[in-house]
Amino acid sequence: MPTILDSFGRTTEERDELRQIALDLAAEARQNWGDPMWQMLMGQAITEAVTVGFEHENLLDILTTVERVGEDGRIFVKETKGLEAFWTARGGYIEISRLVSDVTELVRDMIGYHVYEFADKLRNNFGETAQTLITLGTQRLDAEINLRVLRTFQAAVPSGSPYYVTGAGLSLTALDSAINAVFDTTMQSLVTIVGRRTMTGQIVDKLTSGNYAGYLPETNEDLLRRGVLGQYKGATIVTLKNYRDDMDKSFFPANEMYVVGKDASKFGFWGGMLSKEWEDHNWYWHHLARQDFGGGVFRPDRLRRIVDTSLAP
Repeated sequence: MPTILDSFGRTTEERDELRQIALDLAAEARQNWGDPMWQMLMGQAITEAVTVGFEHENLLDILTTVERVGEDGRIFVKETKGLEAFWTARGGYIEISRLVSDVTELVRDMIGYHVYEFADKLRNNFGETAQTLITLGTQRLDAEINLRVLRTFQAAVPSGSPYYVTGAGLSLTALDSAINAVFDTTMQSLVTIVGRRTMTGQIVDKLTSGNYAGYLPETNEDLLRRGVLGQYKGATIVTLKNYRDDMDKSFFPANEMYVVGKDASKFGFWGGMLSKEWEDHNWYWHHLARQDFGGGVFRPDRLRRIVDTSLAP
């Protein structure tokens, strides 16, 4: 008899095992709910799960240079100039070079989230409710931190900047020019095209409309079938998740796309995520977590902002 799998590819035995784990966790929560140490350990486990989920999902390491230091650490952007090399006759005098270093220290901000749930619900269905908190915490952390990076890109390349590209619809000619310019100025090999599907999807649309000279017919068919393109002109394409806030508003505009050299900016994390939990006098359990994060764009010439005026933000 064939094995029946659910939508997640799990067998009946695996589903039964997971159901028993959830029941055991709920029983443990009911038994230990009055123990402050148990609540603290569970809160820390939720925080750790959110952190691991965020580090697995986030795109920062391909969008920017990221540095992680201790809670009391300091993060700097340093650029040294002035070293020269001279040709001279054998035994001749080699001129002196004077090194000049520009050093900027990153300023940290704090991001956090605060969720709460009725204690009775959490106590009697701890596994499922905790997983919901972990999923939402990971999504909000991922959305907000990536949004901070992209908002910084916006501030570094305003509408009057020479690195701001605008037009009705996506022009492959303009995109090619932006990619070439970023590759020409960045000192690293990784260049990324990043935006929502409304923008990155236009690349595939352009390449698959008619007989595009750069691709064989079978390649066009594959693009149409899968609807994705891993790279274009040597740049990696990243499609942002369309995260929405509690008012159902998208975090990031639908009409913007960036061509990013990884060394155009630098961001950092100070310490790990800190959390606390408590139960108030109305029997609501609260979970509060925070993380220090900050950074900036220091080389805007290694960045291009492309805006499609035919789309709403």
